[in-house]
Amino acid sequence: HLLSLINDVLDMSRIESGKVKIEEKAVHLPDLVHDVRSIIQPNISSKRLSLFIDTMDVVDEDIITDPLRLNQVLLNILSNAVKYTPQGGHIRMEVEELTHTEHYAKYRFVVQDDGIGMSEAYQKTLFDPFTREERSGTNKVQGTGLGMAITKNIVDLMGGSINVESTTGKGTRFEVVLEFPIDAEADTA
Repeated sequence: HLLSLINDVLDMSRIESGKVKIEEKAVHLPDLVHDVRSIIQPNISSKRLSLFIDTMDVVDEDIITDPLRLNQVLLNILSNAVKYTPQGGHIRMEVEELTHTEHYAKYRFVVQDDGIGMSEAYQKTLFDPFTREERSGTNKVQGTGLGMAITKNIVDLMGGSINVESTTGKGTRFEVVLEFPIDAEADTA
């Protein structure tokens, strides 16, 4: 927990000082999604949650992006879904290709859970650093209050958008929309 705390504080500091750069690498999207699932699966299993991942209508699977940062965004959101979904709950992640041109494709990443949800008031400060909702269901969960601030900053650096919809007691839905260059070399190979 202490290592996670230090990493979050350092990440936030680097972001705020403008030191975070988005690296561009060739990425096979299904492999990245598989890696994310592999990382989160032990937490899913230990809480006896159901995780369903759907990559619907993804035509352009080979893209150029920063795999480390995209991983970080998806894992931060999924980790929160795991933390705030009671045992036996459900988490769904969808990856959908919205539009594409000859050189770019836009994707929507949705993570939805049937967990404890968030109040409307808290949703307004969700992406602010060091904010956490204080109520009985959240007090037992460890966290720095930096994960969503870091996630929002990374999404902004990548030129995308992030939105949240949540209802207390019914769950939360995060939607991230990002556009990436298509890896044309991978397509021809």
